[in-house]
Order: sequence, then C-alpha cells, then structure tokens
Amino acid sequence: MTAAPATLFDLLTAAPGTGGCAIALLPPAAPSAPDAAPPASPARRPSALRRLAVPLLPAARLVLRQPQVRQLALRILKRSPGLYARAYRMMMASGGAAAAAGAAQGDAVATLSPRANAILRSLRTLQAGTLRQPGTRPRLAFVAPLPPQRTGVATYAVELLAELSGHFEIELVVAQDETILPPGLAHLPLRQAAWFLEHGADYDQVLYQFGNSPFHSHMFALLERHPGVVVLHDFFLGGALVHAQMSGASPRAWADALLHSHGYSAVHAAAGSGQAHKDWPCSLPVLENATRTIVHSRHARRLAGDWFGAGAAHGIDVIPHPRTPPAVHDRAGARAALGIAADTFLVCSFGFVTPNKLTHELLRAWIDSPLHGDRGCALVLVGANHDSPYGVEVEALIRGAGPGANIRITGWTDAAVYVQYLQAADVGVQLRTNAHGESSGAVLDCMNYGLATIVNANGSMAEFPLDAVWRLPDVFAVAELAAALGTLRRDPARRAALGQGALALLDAHFRPVQCTRQYLATLAAARAQTQARHAAWRAALAQAAPANEEQLQALATRLADDTIAMQRQLLVDVSDWAAPGAPVDALAARQLRELLGQARPGWRIEPVWLDTSGAAPRYRQARNAAGRVLGLDWPVQDEPLVDVHPGDVYYAPDAASTAVAAACGSGLLAAWRARGVLVNLLVRDGGGGDDAMAVPAPAAADRLLCASAAIAQQLTADSGTGAA
Repeated sequence: MTAAPATLFDLLTAAPGTGGCAIALLPPAAPSAPDAAPPASPARRPSALRRLAVPLLPAARLVLRQPQVRQLALRILKRSPGLYARAYRMMMASGGAAAAAGAAQGDAVATLSPRANAILRSLRTLQAGTLRQPGTRPRLAFVAPLPPQRTGVATYAVELLAELSGHFEIELVVAQDETILPPGLAHLPLRQAAWFLEHGADYDQVLYQFGNSPFHSHMFALLERHPGVVVLHDFFLGGALVHAQMSGASPRAWADALLHSHGYSAVHAAAGSGQAHKDWPCSLPVLENATRTIVHSRHARRLAGDWFGAGAAHGIDVIPHPRTPPAVHDRAGARAALGIAADTFLVCSFGFVTPNKLTHELLRAWIDSPLHGDRGCALVLVGANHDSPYGVEVEALIRGAGPGANIRITGWTDAAVYVQYLQAADVGVQLRTNAHGESSGAVLDCMNYGLATIVNANGSMAEFPLDAVWRLPDVFAVAELAAALGTLRRDPARRAALGQGALALLDAHFRPVQCTRQYLATLAAARAQTQARHAAWRAALAQAAPANEEQLQALATRLADDTIAMQRQLLVDVSDWAAPGAPVDALAARQLRELLGQARPGWRIEPVWLDTSGAAPRYRQARNAAGRVLGLDWPVQDEPLVDVHPGDVYYAPDAASTAVAAACGSGLLAAWRARGVLVNLLVRDGGGGDDAMAVPAPAAADRLLCASAAIAQQLTADSGTGAA
C-alpha cells in the first residue's frame, strides 16, 4: 500500500501501477476554502428576482434585439452601477440554465449523448447522400458581421474576403438587415442565418468569424449544427454569450457554456455577479465544435492551454491579423480636413474608450508631461467614450486638465475620419490591461501608417519587437509613459525609426498575401480531416447497414465512444442521492465540493448518476443533485448522457452503492475499463458477514480507496496481494 497523494484529486487521477487492483488510503480531507460552496440546501421556490424577471423578459429581449435601443438602454444603466447589476442579475435569473428537464432541443435525441447526437446528424446527411461533390472551387460559407455593422470584425471580414474570393465560391451568411460591400464583393450571394441553419450541410466548408460582441450571438447555434473553421478574434466570449441568452437568440448559451467550459465551481462563483461574463472565457464549446481554430497571437493560443489544458491548444493555428498597406497617405490633406495645424505634435489613441485601454493612465501621463503645457501639442481620443462611471471619470480628467490642455474625445467616427486621424497623427498610444486573447486592430492600424506607436507588454502586444513599437512594461508607471511621450516629442528621428520598423514587420508577416497563404493551409488541413472522418463514417455505415433509426442511433453511439475528447473527465457517482428529495450523502457531498476546488486545467469534474430506465444502464450528468449540494438557485435541469472517453476517471464514493453494483453487474464499468477509463471505488468499512458481499471484488476496479488503515490492511489480506 502506497502513501496517499496530498489531495483526493491527485490520488484519483494517478496511474495505479501494474499488478492488479491497487489499494490506497484516503488522504485527509482538505480544509474548507473561505469561498467554498455552501452546504446542500432544500428545494426552494423561484426567487423573487426570477419571478420579477418573468413579466419583464419579453420587453427586455425586444430591447436587446434593437441595436440603437440597446445602446441607449446600456448607456443609461451603466451610469448607475447598482441599477446595472440588478438588471443584469434579473435577466440572468431568467436564463438558459433554467430549461425544464426533458425539454426538446431541436432534433436532439434524449437517449443519446451530446457527441452521439452530433454524429447522428452527420450520419443522416451521409446516408442521404446530400453532401456536395467537390467542384473546381470549393463552396465556402463565410459567417461574419459585415458593414455597416460597427465592429472591427466587419472591416476585417471585407479585407479577408477580397483575398479568399479567388479561391472559393463564397456565400455570405449574416444576421443583419442591411449589408454594404465594396463593388468587388457585391456579387457574393447573401444568406440569412436562419436559412443557413437548415442548409449548412450543402457547403464544402464553413468559415466563422467569432468575436465577443452581440454581432456574433447567432453564431453559437450555427457552429454547433455546422462545424467549421473558426477565426477566434476574442478568446473570452462571455459578452456575446450573455447577449445570446438575454436576447433569446440562444436562451441557454451563457449558462451552458459556463458550465461546460468551467464546471460547477464557476457556476457557483458567477451566481449573483454582474461581471462573471468578463471573468470566464466560456470558449471551450467553440474550440470543440471548430474543425480548426485560427487566432492572431501566440498569447491567445497559450490561453487555450492555460484554461482548458494542452489538448485545447491542439488544432489552433496562429495567423497574423492582416493589414493592407494604405492606398493614400496624405498627411497635409488629412490635417487640413481635420483642422489641425501642420506643426502640431498630434498624439492619438484609437478605438472605443474603455477601462481595459488604460485611458486614465494616458490622460494622467499627458497632464504630468511637458506636453500638457505646450500649445503645439494635442491629444485626441479617436472613438466613443465609455457609457459608464469610467467614461464620466475620463471626462472629468479632461475638464480638470484646464481649457488650454488641448485634449478631446471625437466620439464615434466613420471609417473616413478614422483614417484621416491615422494619416495626421505623429504618435499612436494603444495600451491594454487584462488582455483576453484579442489582438488590437488599432495597434496594427497605427503601425500600418508608419506611426511611432507606444504599447505596453500586455497580451499579444508583448510579441511586437522593440524596433517596431515603443514597448512599456505590462504594468508601467505613469512617469514611464510621460517620459516616452516627451522623448518622441523631442526626437523626430526616433519616431521615424519606429515607424519604419513597424512597416518592415508588417511587410514581412502581416500583409494579406502572406496571411492568405496561411488561411488556405488551415482550411485545406481542416477539410482533409473532415473528409477523412466522413470517409470513415461512410465505411461504418456500409458495414453496419442500419435498417432503421434505432440502429442508426446505435451506430452513432458506438462512433461517439471512439472519439478523442479535448478534456479529461473525473466522473463522480452520486446516484444514491441524485433523485429529488433524496437525503444527501454527507461524505460524498464534502468530497465533491473538495474535488471541484482541486481540478486542474484540462480536467472537468462531472457528477453523474446511473440511469437504468433504458435497455442498458447509462450514466447521465447529475446537474440537479450538484445544484442542490452547491446551493445553486436554478430550476430543474436537463441531464444529458455522459460522453466517456479513454483517459477519463470514474469514482464512486461508496463501493457498496446499489448503482455501483448495477454498473458492475451490467458490465458497464468493465467496458469502460477496457476502453481506458480508470475506475476508483471507496470502501468505507471492512464489511463482515452479509455486508462483505456488498463490496465489489477487487477485480471490478483499478483502485480501491480505503477510509482507514484497518480497512486497507483487511482488503490487502483478503485479496492475497502485497503492498500496492
């Protein structure tokens, strides 16, 4: 018998070694964390917040679906943080996690796992023979917001489409009433998202542009139904998911993505928070549904591994954010149009004013520097101010600088005025904090116009070389920024050198022709992988020759069992107290909360219960039991079947459980072990007499955990083995 690892999680997930069933001593219980989940609570009536949300929900969703009305409502709410937080909680209380058990989800089959359902949809398409045969050029569905939508992704999409149109038959998929495209792209067919949901299988490939804004809320459902290559402009997608849920576009989007991506601990931590969508990426479902993923920085790919484990970073390609050289760079004309004197030293910061762009620090550095008192210097924030108390503070700082400070905010500008400021500026300042995997298009815009650009080493901006930008530390002092501004004011040669270095970097790596080659390679690799998978499924169809829907579903289940998962699971059996009203097992509940606090990236802790209602026992997610033991105030949940893969771990907190006996007796656990699932059983007492028969034989498990040294010694003696 070996010494137990320090934590229960480490013990359960450790390899048991060879030579039969291992016997290990249960490690001491971990001390309760200050923010540990509360003990189990009895079923409660819907909270007052949720009851209030019900009559207001239709009106709120109507507001959220109208961009102009939505922006006005948010502007009002964000000026009162308390009111905003209450409105947010009210909307989320109505949310997607509140689906009734058994509610239909499209054409999903309730007796199949999520992965088996996805495969079943593909098998139906393959069986019908409706997949399009390859032509001279592949038919590509391009899913993205497009102009005139006020998002940088729309501008990016137009630039990319111009490069890809020579290689594919492209059709555009949108969820907007008006689309304005340049003449060279105006001939491309337009499809609405609702149409594409039904016809997406007709394309050779799909390319999605995902960002963290309401403009992308419709894409989650499309990607789940029709997997494709995803360009992930933002690694954190909580904002888009919350909008999808609140607006009703996808009523379970945020809650399901939070649970699937980060587990019950995140759901518990997010309860009642108005900022949870900013704290958790929730992008795992997008990574899992993508055939391949494109990000624009190594930082974004590292985030995938940091949050979801090494497996999540596989299949992610880093392709720079492309920038086309400007056709015109008329500094004098731009300054004349903007009313800026030819000899003014102009510093600009581009994009919406938001807290994560450190606008306060820029303003304080300007005010503390000699530029503040120099009438020949001007600071312009080119973009709309933040509709929140932060934006109010920005305005107060500008007023406090005095009437001669020459600082102003332009408000929202169209593309023409935005470009005029890029041509007119001498220096660009683009700062960031708490980068979430996004790449700043504004930084690249500054560099593309040859500006000396000041950044700080936050997120992807840390990857720019020092000869291309003036790079401050990630966490910098205001005095450092003030010194940089002063130096660039005094040293035109330094400004010119940085501008030339920026252009050289873009010419080498960021021009559309180079990026398009990498895009084509990623699309080709994804298509080859999809074709190989479909060929294998066609062969399986031919071999199985399913004669009816039931046989087709059985084939989908078998194929799902053979897939490789992005994350490993620790399945904790709570069958004995999963039923509504069943008394909670105190030890098992304590261990479940302990395990939830010990999970590592690449692992998910999944409480499960054994469903014996069908032809064969199957495990389902125990969402309702977990909700009770964690004190989550949510309604009755759907509980899908569990997808189980090699490398997963199963743990029963009581080896004498009737569910364990049923899982062993049906051969389910033996089948799992044969597929590479590690089975752990906790023996709570040594048995004796009739009780001994309730504990499965050591051959049923890879490891028996023991509640005491005496039990471990007895099991070792009874099994006839030595120290494990």
